[in-house]
Amino acid sequence: MADATLNGDTAGREALANLCHAYRRPVLAFLKASGLPLEDAEDLTQAFLLKLVESRLWKRADRLKGRFRNFLLGTLRHVMDHHLRSQQALKRGRGVAPLSLEDFDDSSPEMMDDQSTSDSLFDREWALSLVDSTLKAVQAEFLARDQQREFELLRFYLPGTGVPPAYEEAAASLGLSLSALKAAIHRLRQRFRELLRQAVSVTVSAPHEVDEELRYLAKLLINHSEPGNSGPPNGNG
Repeated sequence: MADATLNGDTAGREALANLCHAYRRPVLAFLKASGLPLEDAEDLTQAFLLKLVESRLWKRADRLKGRFRNFLLGTLRHVMDHHLRSQQALKRGRGVAPLSLEDFDDSSPEMMDDQSTSDSLFDREWALSLVDSTLKAVQAEFLARDQQREFELLRFYLPGTGVPPAYEEAAASLGLSLSALKAAIHRLRQRFRELLRQAVSVTVSAPHEVDEELRYLAKLLINHSEPGNSGPPNGNG
């Protein structure tokens, strides 16, 4: 979160806006899991992310000494609580106070670590979104080298992206030797790990938290890939 809090308002807001864009998917999943209809969840997602960027709350993110994921989830609980109270007030014929993030207290119960179903879904979608964006970043590098065909085949050798073909079949398809194919797969996996690590690093406030978040991300993806769950994104979207 350093770029989003220490480089001035303009640079900070731009960095935060980029992070919010990356987190739109888990925010929407949280609100839908909390019981909102899709249209209402989409509207509240947009309003929440916009207010977060416009508010002064984001300047306190570095004081949390933690993960942007937790900071965002705590703020989101606050917004959902306001939404529910507003709905109840409308039913009783009372006025509704406008949504404000300025009075959000990061030491409030909304920041507690209890894991509701909505919270768990938020974290899972966060993991899938990170993997998806990293896969797209790798794909963009292949496209820049005019290697789209290579990417479409080699991507299946990344964890959670599908069932890879046999080495011999892939090597023949790409016109490579077996050793050259294995070297290409190794480079792809290494680059994927590098980009995923970079993506995680901008969402934490201390270097040691990167490895902790990566381990948590791996745990979420393993649980998601168990029977009965759909697999991670395939990078084509």
